[in-house]
Amino acid sequence: MARLIRCLLHWPLLALPLIPALVHAADLGESSTSDNEKTRQVADQSQRRTAFERHAEANPLAITVYRRNYLLPMTYNFNPDEGNFRYISGEPVDNREVQFQLSFKIKLLDDVWNDNGDLFFGYTQRSWWQAYNSDASAPFRETNYEPEVFASFDNSLSLLGWTNTINRLGAVHQSNGRSDPLSRSWNRLYAESIFQNGNWWLSVRPWWRIPESDSDDDNPDIENYLGYGDIMLGYARNNQELTWSIKGNPGKGHYGNQIDYSFPLHDKLRGFVQYYNGYGESLIDYDHYTRRLGVGLSFNAFSAGLPSAPDHAPLPVAAANGSDAPDPSETVRIRRTLESNIENNPLAISAYRRNYILPVTYNTRPNTRFFDQIGDGSNVDNAEIKFQLSLKVKVWDDLFGSNGDIYFAYTQRSWWQAYNDDASAPFRETNYEPEIFASFDNSLTLLGWTNTLNRIGFAHESNGRSDPLSRSWNRIYADTTFQRGNWWLTVTPHWRIPEGDRQDNNPDLENYIGYTDMMLGYARHGQEITWTAKGNTGKGNYGNQIDYSFPLHNKLRGFIQLYEGYGESLIDYDHYSRRIGLGFSFNAFQAGMPGYIED
Repeated sequence: MARLIRCLLHWPLLALPLIPALVHAADLGESSTSDNEKTRQVADQSQRRTAFERHAEANPLAITVYRRNYLLPMTYNFNPDEGNFRYISGEPVDNREVQFQLSFKIKLLDDVWNDNGDLFFGYTQRSWWQAYNSDASAPFRETNYEPEVFASFDNSLSLLGWTNTINRLGAVHQSNGRSDPLSRSWNRLYAESIFQNGNWWLSVRPWWRIPESDSDDDNPDIENYLGYGDIMLGYARNNQELTWSIKGNPGKGHYGNQIDYSFPLHDKLRGFVQYYNGYGESLIDYDHYTRRLGVGLSFNAFSAGLPSAPDHAPLPVAAANGSDAPDPSETVRIRRTLESNIENNPLAISAYRRNYILPVTYNTRPNTRFFDQIGDGSNVDNAEIKFQLSLKVKVWDDLFGSNGDIYFAYTQRSWWQAYNDDASAPFRETNYEPEIFASFDNSLTLLGWTNTLNRIGFAHESNGRSDPLSRSWNRIYADTTFQRGNWWLTVTPHWRIPEGDRQDNNPDLENYIGYTDMMLGYARHGQEITWTAKGNTGKGNYGNQIDYSFPLHNKLRGFIQLYEGYGESLIDYDHYSRRIGLGFSFNAFQAGMPGYIED
């Protein structure tokens, strides 16, 4: 085992003789900087990266970024794949798409090898949304889900001016969550090594595909197009960065190239331009030649996750308060301090609602009406994986004096038929919920309850399907939170924005989910329980959810969820579900509420 670890730490240096041109280019660009100075600079930046990650892990409101998180509201594909889109919709594919990526990681274990080698769970998701294709009901054309587990080892060995700063060894699954004939997936083992020379960095990641049987393999020739590894070369200066990524199979003459450029706008919000040319942009397009240009925003610099140091200093996380009955003004102060720390940490994004995964859920009343159109004619499985991702990014500070911040938020819930091999394990349903809101702190008290937080916002929610499975709605809401000791109460009335009969896929939605949501919660000693209710009292339709979480290790929490009633998902808004789920959450829900003080 020791020999394996030593090899992991040292073998990447063998690749350095293969990159003399890069060394020469870096030396020409920075001839005034000595190798010793560069080495010291790299060491200092590596220490700062480690400090940023530790502060993100210690902050109960923070999500640690992994790869780049971005949103491209406008992309144009000069050569879209018409063939596969016919299985999604009978309408033509649109050249224009919205593209976005979410990527984060959670530390599972510290220092698995002496004082080095942390174990992480990472998750990256990339989506291509036909948002402007109203004739096809604006479906998601493709989403790639990429969970992985990896060990990360810091390093400091240098050769020819390049320092090997990070090595990772991991296992990754990637799939698009579709049933046949659109199903695509593969599993890999990989070794990634990152080198730095001044403002330049280089990532080399060879991989080995885990073999599958012919009956399970939906893309047996994927290595003919994506090859056996990828390389990224990057340059960062003055808070701007430019990266070039390449993968492919030289023997087959197939390549995929991606160029990303980002620059600062406001706080952590960055302008972002992306160009892709070649094969393998997505799993469904692994054998299709794509040319795409996109313009939008990124929410973290990619180099922030690498040794290239951002121009920020880590801020201390506020000390926890062990009071059994937290004072509302104190919890508001702590929440604002923690949020401020996130804004100053380039490796952190703020959690919005709860982030969780339930590897095992069982629905005693699954919806069988539509699954034959999702699962290639197979039966729906009672067992599913359910998970939720939720984050927010501050867009503007102090709209009214010292109060009133503007946020963009995104929440996604997915129900995955992972154990349904007969149907190619598709995602049965995913609900996408972007929103924008203004958040106001408050301190008014009545009858022992303090109104600590108010939000006013607009939310869109849809399931990204084409007809007849398309479901969506838009609403304006007012969210009010009250606190009393360890208890909190949130009331969220909402008004649905009317749609025309042709656009409305669910005109009776409010007959089942009503006009208001309510959450009641209690937290003590790191444990929390919440009850969420919605429904239409006049119609006698309700939906109830109970969540219980408890601490396990660091920010990893045990999590149990019960749901009974209507409206668990958009496709099930008029279907009565009864589900129990067991798994993990990665932040306490009340960490995003004023009532949270970690014991």
